[in-house]
Amino acid sequence: MKIFSDIDGDKMTLVEPSIEQAAKMEQYIMRLSEQLDEVGFIEEYQNGENQKGKKESTESKAYSTMVKNYNAIIRTLLSCLPETDQKQAEDEVLDYLKRRV
Repeated sequence: MKIFSDIDGDKMTLVEPSIEQAAKMEQYIMRLSEQLDEVGFIEEYQNGENQKGKKESTESKAYSTMVKNYNAIIRTLLSCLPETDQKQAEDEVLDYLKRRV
């Protein structure tokens, strides 16, 4: 929120829900990552007697989708900043993410 403190009130009304959604998505990504550590990216399946094999796990699909959507919302949020602030905001976001890992 600190990064966006300089944008005007009308724009902030539109940006704030996206910030909240990005924060939720980060939590989902962390949980999915933990689940992936347990189940892996590949799961075996069996459809009837003769059809079986391996496929991408449900958790892997959800994780991939969530990461793509998270990256899109972060790019959208950064684009709402004035160009002069975008680089600094990108650096702050990267620093934050590095601390989280």
